Amino acid sequence: MPVQLRPYHSVTDAQEFMALYSRLRAQETTLERFLDQERQWPAQLVLERHVAHLDGQLLGLADLRSFEYIPPGWLLLTLGLAPQGGGKRLGDQLLRWAETQALQRGAAGIVTNVLDHDPASRGWAERRGYRLHAHRFASELDLRRPQPTPHWPDGLHPRDMTGASDEEWRQLETLYGDLLAHTPDLQGQPRWTPQQLHAALGGSSRMRPDWVVRAMRGPEVVGLAVGFPITTGIYNEFTGVVPDLRGQGVARMLKLNLSGGHRPRASR
Repeated sequence: MPVQLRPYHSVTDAQEFMALYSRLRAQETTLERFLDQERQWPAQLVLERHVAHLDGQLLGLADLRSFEYIPPGWLLLTLGLAPQGGGKRLGDQLLRWAETQALQRGAAGIVTNVLDHDPASRGWAERRGYRLHAHRFASELDLRRPQPTPHWPDGLHPRDMTGASDEEWRQLETLYGDLLAHTPDLQGQPRWTPQQLHAALGGSSRMRPDWVVRAMRGPEVVGLAVGFPITTGIYNEFTGVVPDLRGQGVARMLKLNLSGGHRPRASR
């Protein structure tokens, strides 16, 4: 029986798709959370998926979607094979599907992520015309280990967004836009619009106000950390500090406060 390449169907494919997708991204999740994210995906954003199947077994996948932290008009592609899917040129077929979809949608290009410990996949992508755009790294803070006693610099204190007013959200979103411009991913790119900033923070269905922590200098917001739940704890999606406070440990304090590893917790 030939391998079947077809659109993803949530009812029949979600469990296997989620398992392989999580492995490719090196980020665990649960089926419930995976399906929740699928249901809550904004209708105006791109999310297209294709799978390779043989005898009811998932051999490969392609996930093509909108993503904020790449050049405007580009799409993010996650593509990978299960171990038993190798040697069948399924990667090339899934890549052709993704590139066709992107062209039909008028996308300017495709970005894909490759893990540092997977040079074979990087070589595969480069042989097909992909080039290094940005180098990201992941770090973990193991709160089971003793941590040096942290101290907020004089004049600074934490505050989360629980009960925050609309004006406080607008102030935070403005700072977020300023700090994004300093990230390696978005340097030189157009500033996010107020609508994009609101969709990522105050208007996001994923957002927990108690997991958005600000560094305050009097009434001024000078830093923020944003977290979302994952199976192993908290994924710190973004941490940023204004330029004049960098190098003083403020980002670390924000991360500790976000994770709950430091008491007292952020308070209003």
